[in-house]
Amino acid sequence: MANTQIHRSSPDLDKFENIHQIGGIRTGTLDSHPLGRPGGRVALVDTGAGLRFTVALDRGGDIVDARFNQHALAYLSPNGIVPPNHAHQTGVEWIYGWAGGLVTTCGPQYMGGPRQEDGIQTNLHGHYSNLPAAVEQCINPDPHRGRLDMQLSLVTRDSRMFGPVMEVRRTIRCTLGVPEIVIEDEVTNRANTRSAHHWLYHCNLGYPLLDNGARFIYRGKAEYWVIPPPAGQDIIQPMDSARMNKLKRVPEPLQGHAGFGERGLIVEVTPDKRGICRVGLLNERLKLAVEISYPAKAMPRMANWQHYGPRGSYVTGLEPFFGSLLGKARDKDPRAEQYLQPGESRRYMLKLRVLSDRAALRQLAAFDGPVIA
Repeated sequence: MANTQIHRSSPDLDKFENIHQIGGIRTGTLDSHPLGRPGGRVALVDTGAGLRFTVALDRGGDIVDARFNQHALAYLSPNGIVPPNHAHQTGVEWIYGWAGGLVTTCGPQYMGGPRQEDGIQTNLHGHYSNLPAAVEQCINPDPHRGRLDMQLSLVTRDSRMFGPVMEVRRTIRCTLGVPEIVIEDEVTNRANTRSAHHWLYHCNLGYPLLDNGARFIYRGKAEYWVIPPPAGQDIIQPMDSARMNKLKRVPEPLQGHAGFGERGLIVEVTPDKRGICRVGLLNERLKLAVEISYPAKAMPRMANWQHYGPRGSYVTGLEPFFGSLLGKARDKDPRAEQYLQPGESRRYMLKLRVLSDRAALRQLAAFDGPVIA
């Protein structure tokens, strides 16, 4: 982030004593839930620039509700934030505990739908979001000492006796006065045998940012068109470019998306000259957008999940990933089969920015382009 942007947002140091008057991080426990369940440990983050969000510490440090000024950015499921439950690590039980939210992490071994993979029965989207995180650092900004940055450092382990043992070290960074979030993850195989490794950021956008007429920003080559039926495996269909590009404009709720109805594309996004993919959702009526950026080398493909169900189940996902959503038996891309050797690590970075001025919206729109088959 540019220093000029930070300097413009520097606070007047003579006019406050407590950092939480202008922003920062607070941690606590949610003891209120619409269904009477405990909510677990959270971190409440205020960037001091209109962007506020909740980090679910008991769910791997994923980001759940997020707002910019008066507008919600993320879809929230009817479950709310609930503690992790290992019973949700079989089949599609994951959806019973999923809170929705701005960022849900999938992996660290497998992701996508349940299937047989490497002789293992996988579950929907892996174990990560059912793992509590240990907080190693919580650093608040201190403008009186010249520090505008704030940071959460977390660690989780997906482990068992005899392996696999997958350690994830997560750092969430923000800067006071800047409406953006940076997530940096390091995934390490701590076992003595190799482990499968697939990784996906399920960025779930909802109303009012997601609304009729809003449009997706991305360009590249669409590898798959995926339609999950009411039961069974996803159907993969070829599709012409014209029909795929129509999916980039958000419609009103669709009756055909009631229940499990949904659709999606898997796209190899075209990066910029620095090798960074910039994708997003732009709502021109609200003059508001969320931009998601990440290195193409680390996550070469992205899924655009669309579920425009009626009666509130109205959500989309922009999901950069490494590995395969479909599994190596069905995904013919050579990158579908991925492993970490003992002691080996992979690093990921995801940046989410909220854009609300015309110049920034135009800059994001410049990264839009056709999707080709």
